[in-house]
Amino acid sequence: MRFIILSFIVSFNIVFASPFASSSSIEQEIQNSLQYRLHGKNKSIVSNLYAQNGYKPLWVGANNRHKLAQLLDALNNPLFNYKEKDFGQNKLKKLFYRLDNNEIKPSRQIAAYARLDVALSDSFVSLVSFIVEGDVDWNLVKRKIASLKDSSDIKSAWELTPKSFPNQNVMANAILNGDIRGYLESLLPLEKRYKELVQLLVQYRSMPQLAEIPYAHEDLKIGDKSPRVAQVKQLLQMLGDYPKTLPINNIYDATTANAVARYQQRYNIKRTGKVDKVTNYYMNQPLDKHLQSIATNLDKTKLYPKSFEEEHVIVNIPHYRLDYFYQDRNLFQSKIVLGRIDRPTPLFSDKIQYLVINPTWTIPDSLIKKDLIGVLRENPNYLKENNIKAFSGNNEVEITARDLAPYEHDSRNVPYRFVQYPGDNNALGRVKFMFPNRYAVYLHDTDNKDLFSRRYRVYSSGCVRVENPFELTNILLRNNTETYPPERINQIISTNEPTTIRLSKHIPVHMLYFTVHKRDGMAFFDYDIYMYDQIIYESTQGNYKQTFKVPEKRMISVEKNARAESSAAP
Repeated sequence: MRFIILSFIVSFNIVFASPFASSSSIEQEIQNSLQYRLHGKNKSIVSNLYAQNGYKPLWVGANNRHKLAQLLDALNNPLFNYKEKDFGQNKLKKLFYRLDNNEIKPSRQIAAYARLDVALSDSFVSLVSFIVEGDVDWNLVKRKIASLKDSSDIKSAWELTPKSFPNQNVMANAILNGDIRGYLESLLPLEKRYKELVQLLVQYRSMPQLAEIPYAHEDLKIGDKSPRVAQVKQLLQMLGDYPKTLPINNIYDATTANAVARYQQRYNIKRTGKVDKVTNYYMNQPLDKHLQSIATNLDKTKLYPKSFEEEHVIVNIPHYRLDYFYQDRNLFQSKIVLGRIDRPTPLFSDKIQYLVINPTWTIPDSLIKKDLIGVLRENPNYLKENNIKAFSGNNEVEITARDLAPYEHDSRNVPYRFVQYPGDNNALGRVKFMFPNRYAVYLHDTDNKDLFSRRYRVYSSGCVRVENPFELTNILLRNNTETYPPERINQIISTNEPTTIRLSKHIPVHMLYFTVHKRDGMAFFDYDIYMYDQIIYESTQGNYKQTFKVPEKRMISVEKNARAESSAAP
């Protein structure tokens, strides 16, 4: 790629000294090139560009020097072409070379310049298409996610909204105005996140693949001396965890332990400062895997706008974290618990409209069948112990597992309502945050705080449990028309009565799935818990696989998670 751009630059003098500046014949040759030489999906768009410009050259000629330089740079700039794709650069290189070395007869040079100009436009359109649309077959991704229901009994939902090619008139004006880079930057999705990921991609591409660190029976810890220690230091120094000013030796000291702990934090590994088998495994992951992860996360940015709203909430599922942003400032962050692998939290965007203090919880029909019936078999007193009442219509009734058994594997709805009343043991805790949606999911408090200390926090049936819900409450209510200071919230809680508080301003909430992010100049990698990254990677050009099935060993963990919380819970 670098050679190609250098070749382009060397050829500038020939292109800008071209003999067609005062000749109208170039316009006819451009039309000929469009008609007979240009093929593929870009033909109509490229033809329209020239039609709007009277079929005059868009890139070659003395007046176009600056924008041609911008285009040639952009074609090979990872900011725009992070997958190093060939958008016709090799073809352009050959044309430049032939013109530069007088390999084209004078009588055919105008036609060659026309062909070159059209080829440059074709490359430009391909680049714009990649920036906006990418090379992921999002329809294939949708089909694979939908098929999880049949293959693994996983009902997944992701409201994918792929973008279409941008406004052609705006693109044409950008070419005529000559601000090629500015136009391309205006197309970048989720610009801050996108640029950070590109920086990580460039950084990791520059790294060498180091030799694997051998496994051992004993963990590496402070005081150890081993050739393995030197390998660990070399890796961590390359990645930025271990100071570059310190020597590489075989001694495992406190500085090494701190570097290992930083590395563990970046991979969501238990921070021990020791190189155990899990840490050793992660350290031996090939660089190509990291590059693939970064590129896949760049692909996902294309589903979103240039930026989100001035004030919004982000729920990033693989990172198990909620963030509240206002004017690019992070006002609040919290650990969260999310949907199990077989009951994944859906990905979509909506707006928080109101919250409920002391909520009741009506158990969904699906959870009655999947969870509650089994729980009642094991513990017939479960309803009473957990302040849950059963209703037939408006009448309270006594229900046993035997009463529910006929509906357990039946398509009919269970003819009873089960309502858990407010209290400290309510599955929703003391507050829920509502953004009405077709998935019936929401943010809420929880009565089971222990799960926030787990590494992989996927224990819910799809809703999002928030570790510090009343901090979120205070932020949401800070500008409400009616004031709700903490003491008033506490007073409402003490009544044990459900109380709805509507927000004066509805706050957008975005449920996202990003497994790589940059913080303090370092890369953080999260586990692809729902395997959506794998699905996306196997739906990109050159990596197509038409079907996807969750591996059996991954499904085994579903049962382990279910046993960690033996109850019906949202």
